[in-house]
Amino acid sequence: MIRSLSRPWTAAILAVFVLFVSACSSKTENAPQATSSQTASPSASGAVDSAPSSSSEPSTSPEAAQPAKGFLWKIEGGAHPGYLVGTIHIADKKMYPLDPQLERTLDEADFVALELDLTKADQKRTLELVNERAMLPEGTTLKDVVDEKDYERFQSILKKSLLAAAAPMFDQYEPWYAAMTLESLPAMRFMLTEGIDMHFAKQAHKEGKEVIELESLEAQLDIFDGLSEEMQQLYFHQTVSSSGKAMEGMQQLIEMWQAGNLDELETAHKQFEQEGLESMGKLFEEYNDALLLSRNVAMADKIDDFLQKGKDGTYLIAVGSLHMPGESGLVSLLEQKGYDVKFMQ
Repeated sequence: MIRSLSRPWTAAILAVFVLFVSACSSKTENAPQATSSQTASPSASGAVDSAPSSSSEPSTSPEAAQPAKGFLWKIEGGAHPGYLVGTIHIADKKMYPLDPQLERTLDEADFVALELDLTKADQKRTLELVNERAMLPEGTTLKDVVDEKDYERFQSILKKSLLAAAAPMFDQYEPWYAAMTLESLPAMRFMLTEGIDMHFAKQAHKEGKEVIELESLEAQLDIFDGLSEEMQQLYFHQTVSSSGKAMEGMQQLIEMWQAGNLDELETAHKQFEQEGLESMGKLFEEYNDALLLSRNVAMADKIDDFLQKGKDGTYLIAVGSLHMPGESGLVSLLEQKGYDVKFMQ
């Protein structure tokens, strides 16, 4: 039974990785201190110099290592051939090299479409965008807009983490960003290994392929900044309450992706919806639409345009795995547009 995977915070990792783009390239001593007139990312401040060394990576041996299979579909029925890959935004070093079929598909593709091309991320611009969207109005603090007990627990968790020195800075940020950063802490143990999206982007550029961005950094941040105040408060509450289970969920996510078990992915998605409804009630519709449904529709339309009207060649589309299953997932949406989408592994 995959339990932790279906928690609502799991879907948030679609955008959490954006925080690591700045965290991976920042130095604590160079990070600006946030004030009402300055911009700085608390997740970038104080995080990198405390990042784990390679010895902190999950241990593995050549005998235990197996190529990660992932989730791969072939898309037929368009003017151009295509493949669909469900990714995850973190990785364990034992996942590489990837399964040969995944690598062959990447090699065959002429165009690689990703949510974001993380190789092009600009640290300064990322920090500016985060602060444009995430800072509370002057005179308002995080403590003013969340439950007092949640705030105290949040501060307690931070003070025991890699971000201890940056804890006071969070008083200037909205609940969604504070929650997102808290979610990102367990994933820092994987920072020394390329995430699957980054691997695809680097390989594509190395081989001279055209990399297409399906979304933008602004759009990914707007997903959370656009959440209602009530939803942000609930998101903050649930993230603080379940913080101790975050690493378990990430480990299960990695194991599921390594195995490439489609039944497990579909089960995880169903549990995500079921537990989301149980824990969020009427607010789950807002959350699910913002994190998955609306984005799925927009991405399916873009994929359809590539496959019907794009340049000649083979297209590989790689986005987060939770975008794939369900009646409103990318596989179903493309089938509704007349494509034959066949699971390969």
